[in-house]
Amino acid sequence: MKSAALQERCTDSLGYRAKIGVLVPATNTIAQPEYEAMRVPGVTNHVARMEPSRRGQAGGDMAAYRRSLERGSEHISVAIAQLLPCRPDLILLGHSIDTFRGGVAGAKELHGKLVDHAEGIPVILPSHAFLAALRVLGVGARVGVLTPYWPPGDEQVREFFEDADYEVVRIIGLKCPDPLAIAGTPQSRVVSALKELAAEDVDVILQPGTNLATARLAASAETWLGKPIVACNTATYWHALRTLGISSTSEGFGPLLANH
Repeated sequence: MKSAALQERCTDSLGYRAKIGVLVPATNTIAQPEYEAMRVPGVTNHVARMEPSRRGQAGGDMAAYRRSLERGSEHISVAIAQLLPCRPDLILLGHSIDTFRGGVAGAKELHGKLVDHAEGIPVILPSHAFLAALRVLGVGARVGVLTPYWPPGDEQVREFFEDADYEVVRIIGLKCPDPLAIAGTPQSRVVSALKELAAEDVDVILQPGTNLATARLAASAETWLGKPIVACNTATYWHALRTLGISSTSEGFGPLLANH
């Protein structure tokens, strides 16, 4: 039996250029609409939701939170199985924190497992998308990072970028009470954090966390902060399109989608 990746592509009236499978956590309400806003003609998005984790957060249970970061990839594999029947041309993981686990080698290992589960279909990880975006933008190695996470999650992010030879000057973690609450973060709070990071001696600001609504905000903020800002959902969707060989541009989401 042929793998899904090797089967002849089905003609699709709306997704005639590409069908993108999108995996999002069950609690995530931001990634799907932001990806839809970035979608270009002839490309369609098809979403499957992953079983939520139980992260210890608001009560200060950092031990439980840290244990949750060690969760395996079985829930991702189950969601991939839901997408395979529609024969997507690529699968995009709209969940970032686990893709930083174990540094560069950990991300590579996770990627290999997911491609195997996807029967050879390309899989895009947010961590890899950030690295691709940094290379294309040609920015320096000093980065500031804004996350919705608590300290154990921030540590995981720091370790990944330092392993990739970037200097993490400062991380601001917003310590959102729970995964669902991330989507309700006031934009004023995000702007305040971005201003703090821009005041540091950094070359670029990165924003991991797919449930934090920053795709359009980051594009606007970098014009008045004078620093490149790479939002997670923007980098991931851009990387998905370019991996598919689609060079169409979108306005309103910054230089990645407009110029690269």
